Amino acid sequence: MISLAVLVYQLLFVGVIYVASRLGTVPLHIALVACLLWTVTHLFFVPLAVVQTLVIVGSYLYFKKRRQQRLPRSMT
Repeated sequence: MISLAVLVYQLLFVGVIYVASRLGTVPLHIALVACLLWTVTHLFFVPLAVVQTLVIVGSYLYFKKRRQQRLPRSMT
């Protein structure tokens, strides 16, 4: 069972990816790499690392798709 603290911690990563997606494509890619590096270097409990990685990558893909839908093709 995932605790409330773990869920809130995951929301932090969703928030980071969201803010980066609002700033542009390059910040979005930088945020993805930074969050994944944070996960690799700070989590040693494999199931939690997998959950966090899925949250980060899932958020990245979701906000990247939303960004592409929001902007005209010439700006992506």
